[in-house]
Amino acid sequence: MIKTVNMSMQDLSPLISSCVESGKEVVLTVTGNSMRPFIKDKRDQVILIKADKENLQVNDVPLYRRRNGKYVLHRLVKIENGKYTMLGDAQVRLEPGIEPDQIVAIAKGFIRKGKTYPCDSKEYKRYVSFWNKMMPLRKFYFLLKRAPKAVLIRIKRLAKKILSLFK
Repeated sequence: MIKTVNMSMQDLSPLISSCVESGKEVVLTVTGNSMRPFIKDKRDQVILIKADKENLQVNDVPLYRRRNGKYVLHRLVKIENGKYTMLGDAQVRLEPGIEPDQIVAIAKGFIRKGKTYPCDSKEYKRYVSFWNKMMPLRKFYFLLKRAPKAVLIRIKRLAKKILSLFK
């Protein structure tokens, strides 16, 4: 039987570390939008396992702790001088300088809309390959995706101004 528990990552981190260090898998519901479009906030889950912190590979998705204490799940996009550069799928700004000691666990797979996508599956690898090729176009993709909403907001504001003239 699976129990759902709501806890902060600060409180949950020792439990996650203990579980993955002992070889157990941990399933967490993802919060935040930095890994969209693949992972949706509070809907999708990540399956975490113990990471070989010194030997991560490009395209791995580790859970790591920033120096400010915030926990983040992003894709590894570059390895240089023993340090990792991360990037959320919904982001365009690289986060360099992540050190192995900041790695808490690594994604083994994802559960999206109830379907499990192992990180070693062909389907998942196709997504990663496509999304990496989209890197130069991401900024435009997200601008276009938000454009209709922004236009709608402007139309509503304009309509309110017009209606206020007739009061």
